[in-house]
Amino acid sequence: MRAEHDIIEGPFAIAEDITLNGTIVGDATLQEGVRFILHGTIAGNLTVKAGSRALIHGTVSGRIYNDGGRVEIFGICEAVENLAPDAVSIIAPTAHVRRGRVNRRRGV
Repeated sequence: MRAEHDIIEGPFAIAEDITLNGTIVGDATLQEGVRFILHGTIAGNLTVKAGSRALIHGTVSGRIYNDGGRVEIFGICEAVENLAPDAVSIIAPTAHVRRGRVNRRRGV
């Protein structure tokens, strides 16, 4: 797994396993089957595609859109929205999710 410490201009497609300790300025999309660990900041929204996994220890200043992946939130985000029936979103008791969880599953 690669570690990234820089400032990245978004929108940014995350296509490989990565740990981010830096900042993405704008939105980010986690591609299918990719593992992502955030200790830094995403100054926008994060979309998590099917089969991918995101561990959020840092901050997503916007929403997390879970489109069939697994999201575990230990840090901060605006809200998490489950968009697919197989989306799994876990919010730790110590996490700060400002607007909570929204289930907006397609096809249901």
